[in-house]
Amino acid sequence: MGSLYYCYISLAITSIYLITLLIQRRYRLILPSTIHTFIWMVTVILMLFQLKGILVSSKVGNETFNLVSKFIFFLVLSSVIGFILAHIVTHNEETYKEIKFVDSNVIDDILRKFKWIPYLCGIVGLILFIFLFNQFDNAGSFSDYRQLAISAERTGIAGIAQRISGHINILGNFYIMLLGYNYGRKGINLKNFLKLFLLCSMINISIGGRIWIVTSILPFIITFILTRHYSINNISISIIKKDNKKIIAIIILGIAAFSIIGLMRTKPGDDTNGIDKFLYLTDGSRITNMVLSQFPPGSYDLEYGRSTFLRGFLGSPMDEKFKDSISYSRGLSVTVKSTMPYLYYDFGYFGAFIAWGIICFVIELLCIKFKYSSSIIGIIIYGELAYLLFQAPVGAIITNNIPVFEWIILIYIFRKWIFAKIPNIEQYL
Repeated sequence: MGSLYYCYISLAITSIYLITLLIQRRYRLILPSTIHTFIWMVTVILMLFQLKGILVSSKVGNETFNLVSKFIFFLVLSSVIGFILAHIVTHNEETYKEIKFVDSNVIDDILRKFKWIPYLCGIVGLILFIFLFNQFDNAGSFSDYRQLAISAERTGIAGIAQRISGHINILGNFYIMLLGYNYGRKGINLKNFLKLFLLCSMINISIGGRIWIVTSILPFIITFILTRHYSINNISISIIKKDNKKIIAIIILGIAAFSIIGLMRTKPGDDTNGIDKFLYLTDGSRITNMVLSQFPPGSYDLEYGRSTFLRGFLGSPMDEKFKDSISYSRGLSVTVKSTMPYLYYDFGYFGAFIAWGIICFVIELLCIKFKYSSSIIGIIIYGELAYLLFQAPVGAIITNNIPVFEWIILIYIFRKWIFAKIPNIEQYL
């Protein structure tokens, strides 16, 4: 059976399950299950567009996704089973337990105390932009600037900014989450949101990327929907209607920006259209298809979690082997990968599906439980877990997010010192 067959089945599974989640009132939230199911549904649709030659500049052959389409089908199926089991386990909790929110005044005080975080993100991003712009030939294209931003070695102040940029970005996301948490109960201040959104995104904007659009908007929307969903009876109809329009406007602007930046990165003479710029989501699937082709089941030694969980500390021989095999092509070398190759290196073909089902079960279960947390750390953990899986088609979700959870642990350990002198904070620590 060909790629189209498995893509259609995967599309059916993701569509039906997503609709089922949205029909159930208590799951009309952005949870790992909704994020994962939605992002894979979109990925599969884009794969179908390429295979059928619909709305894309060039059609691809069956061999582009002939192996990975089946892999995705089993991956999606195992994730749905994991999510359903998590919902079964938490059924009584979801039915009878009540949500308790952190006081809005406390969140306001936290946002005021740490208002320097967005500005620090903006300053670091501006330093990186100035450095890269000075290295850039103005006659080049935006695509050339992006390549330079990825490969250029930072020195001096820019080198320092580069080293701290990832950590500052993480704190910026935490700040945006708390902002969304408060706006869900009080209403959206669109002007203030746009300012803080752009400041917190400056580091990623400076390197010509597009993922900042999602990584900045999604954390905000996740916590906004959480508090709005459970406090909607306490908010006036006029505020709800205004906020609905503002959220729609934010999403439309985000989608438009994603496409526009992609078009700007197109080199003169390239035959592309707007849809092509969203095919970024299928790059990980293309790479996985190459992995499955080069290293068929049984042709390598399993790494048993080293690649998926510990690659950042111990490295992955299989990952290095694949990198060496594509080192001849700079384009392939910088192309995003998904979580699929790492699962495959660790657990083999069918073992990868079992492992992924367990991972999805655990993440969904923890996220639902942290939804009921009335602590600052609980809010942040909920937000991080909720959008963790959106990167699955294009990134290694575990190793890429280890620094995030390192920061959460540090904040928890030093929480009494970090949040000192904020009135009434003790009960929320």
